[in-house]
Amino acid sequence: MRTTCLLALLAVGCNKDDGTDTAPEADTDTDTDTDTDTDTDTDTDTDTDTDTDVVGIELVLDATEVSTRELVTYTVEATFDDGATDDVTGDVTVASTAPEVIAVYVAGTAQPIDAGTATLTASYSGFDSTADVTVTLGAAAEGDLVINELLADATVDGDPNGDGTTDSVEDEFLEIANACQCTVDLSGVTVVEENWSTGLPRHTFGDDTVLYAGQSIVLFGGGDLSALSGDQVQYYTVENADPGTAYGLSLSDDGETVRILAADGSTITELDYTKLAVQDASLTLSPDVTGSYVDHRKAKGSTGDYSPGTWADGSAYAGWAATYEGTP
Repeated sequence: MRTTCLLALLAVGCNKDDGTDTAPEADTDTDTDTDTDTDTDTDTDTDTDTDTDVVGIELVLDATEVSTRELVTYTVEATFDDGATDDVTGDVTVASTAPEVIAVYVAGTAQPIDAGTATLTASYSGFDSTADVTVTLGAAAEGDLVINELLADATVDGDPNGDGTTDSVEDEFLEIANACQCTVDLSGVTVVEENWSTGLPRHTFGDDTVLYAGQSIVLFGGGDLSALSGDQVQYYTVENADPGTAYGLSLSDDGETVRILAADGSTITELDYTKLAVQDASLTLSPDVTGSYVDHRKAKGSTGDYSPGTWADGSAYAGWAATYEGTP
C-alpha cells in the first residue's frame, strides 16, 4: 500500500509550494515625457512717446516805437523739438518792467500809458522772450476831451475852490474830462471864451501837462487850491501861462461858448451853454462824461450844487487802470 502511494507521488511530481515567487516582474514603465514647452513670447511694446517738448519762444511786436494814441499788438510763438511751431499768445504771461509806461491788460495787446521805454517779457513753459518798446506822448486832438462840469455862477453857497474865501471870479471852474481811452498831452492847449473881449485865451496849459484815461482836470478862476485833493484829478488855476489871470475864467452867468483848442488851433471840444445856463449851481453831464447837460442838482445821484474833481454823486473818476481793464 505504501509502495503504491509513493509511486503516485512521483508520478505527479510531488507538487509542493515553498511560498516564494522567483519569477521576475516584466511589466515596467518605459514611457518618457517628451512634451516640452516650445512657446516663446513674441509680444513687443509698440507704443512710442509722441509728445513734443517746447525748446524756445519768440515775442513779436507789430511796433517798437509808438505814441500813447496807439496800441501795440504782439504774438508769442513756441518752437517744439520736432521743429513745429504754434501760436501760444493766449497762454503766455507778459510782464512790463515799467507798467506806468506800457502794460498788458488783454492778451495780444500792450497799452501805452506814458512817455518812456520799457521791456516786455513773455514767459511760457520755462522760456522767456523780451522786446523793448519806446512810448511818446500823443497830443490832444478833436474828441479827446469833454467839459464835464462848468460853474459860471460862482455865488453859490460854499467854497468850491476850498481856499476859505467865497469869490465870484476865483470859484468859477471848468472840469475837463478825458473822453478817450488814451493818455493825451495838453501842452499848449488853450481855453477860449467867446465873450472875452481881448480874444486872448483864458488859460494855456503848460509843458508836460498830461491827462490820463479815466481822469479829469479842474481849472479854477483863481485862489489857493492847496486844500483840494482827490483821486484821478488834477487842480489848476488860470495862472498857468495865462496873460489875463486878473480876470479869472470870466465865465458868463447867462451863457456863452467855451472852446478848448489844440496847440495848432484846431478845436478839441466846445460847449455853448447859452440855453443851458444854471443859477446857483453848476452845469454837469449826467451820466458823467457821456451824458447830457443838466442842472447839477438834478443829476443822477447828485450830492449837492457842484462837484469839482468827482462825478456828480461824489465818486472818484475811474482812472486809467480801471479804464483799460474795462471796470465801470
